Amino acid sequence: MSVDAAGQAASGKVGPMDTDRSAASRRRGALAERGRAAHAAAVDLLWELAVLERLEYADEVAQVASADLRTLDGQLAILGGILRECLIDPERPPAPPEVALVSQVLHEVHAVRFAVHDHLGHERLRRLDQLDRGLARLRPVTDQDELLEMVCAAAAEAGGFERVMLSRVEDDTWRPWRSHATSIGDTELTFRDWIREVPRIELSHMLLESELVRRREPAIVARAAEDPRVYGPMARASDLTSYVAAPILSGERVIGLLHADHRGVEMTELDRDMLWFFAIGFAQVFERAVLLERLREQREQVRAAMRGVESVLEELASHTIDLVTRDEATSIGITRPARPVELERPRVLETLLTVRELEVLGLMATGATNDRIAQRLVIATGTVKSHVKQILRKLRVENRAEAISQYLRLTIGARED
Repeated sequence: MSVDAAGQAASGKVGPMDTDRSAASRRRGALAERGRAAHAAAVDLLWELAVLERLEYADEVAQVASADLRTLDGQLAILGGILRECLIDPERPPAPPEVALVSQVLHEVHAVRFAVHDHLGHERLRRLDQLDRGLARLRPVTDQDELLEMVCAAAAEAGGFERVMLSRVEDDTWRPWRSHATSIGDTELTFRDWIREVPRIELSHMLLESELVRRREPAIVARAAEDPRVYGPMARASDLTSYVAAPILSGERVIGLLHADHRGVEMTELDRDMLWFFAIGFAQVFERAVLLERLREQREQVRAAMRGVESVLEELASHTIDLVTRDEATSIGITRPARPVELERPRVLETLLTVRELEVLGLMATGATNDRIAQRLVIATGTVKSHVKQILRKLRVENRAEAISQYLRLTIGARED
């Protein structure tokens, strides 16, 4: 749990994001109440006019109005269509009083639907603007560790969520890793302890997380208690009721997962989309940071190798030259410049290193990373790391740069001979 969240909880301050979310929630509640009233008025009128009695799907039409605005809009669309048919039905022309009643109810149905569309459109634009501001704070960051420290809090702010969890995906397992909450209570403390203790979780085909990895798409859980895909220990530790989740992709591979929720509030498709858009944006920022770090490492390795080459060339260029034959030079004791290391020929390297280690060392000298070496030699990255460790030990050097320097000195010296 972040320090910012703890400070905010302790101070009781309410930020602009909380104010916007509260205002939007109140607006949704008011629209839902108005929509239920229009729905009830339309159903009552259709029963009074004996219209529903003639419909095969009357029970479906007369169902209780939904609390979800999109579903409610669909219900009102059906009722609006039936009310319009009442006004133009040639087999049963409505009386003037009925025309007035139907028109009045139909007008309210259309008014509510227009208000719902307006609210949903503005809400989406507001959330997208908020998302862009949140991602803008991450884009200047080029340190991958710093990005990982920021991601949960940034997702909560950018997506308008109260709680966010980051998980790592490795091979066939996933592991909850970090979390953030806009305020801290007993549930958050319990959940934080659970994250610290939870082992790697196998990605079985029944879990929602397996679905995220397989499909590489976001998902929404409306009722966690009734959804068999939900990982029970996580739901109990965090008191989850409804949440959204999205994968973090590197190319075609899922490297992490984000989970987010509002305490006790059913999540919407818009919430799912916002988390998905954030996951895509974060993946791009994180990948750039990783590539920049690799470039910095390779630049330093190349610089170290070039310093070694420069030293060898300087020795070769500065050594005195005598006008003698090779045999004469040997007989009178003229020697070549001493090598900076005891090893004097590549064949000596061959006695110290295995064939595979020589291949790895040769690729290291080109500035190749462990991942690149693994790809070239078609071996695992872990195997490359093991070879590098053995190379450093056998050459009695501290790091890659020293190993590369020795390799270049030996190979250049051999060519001069």
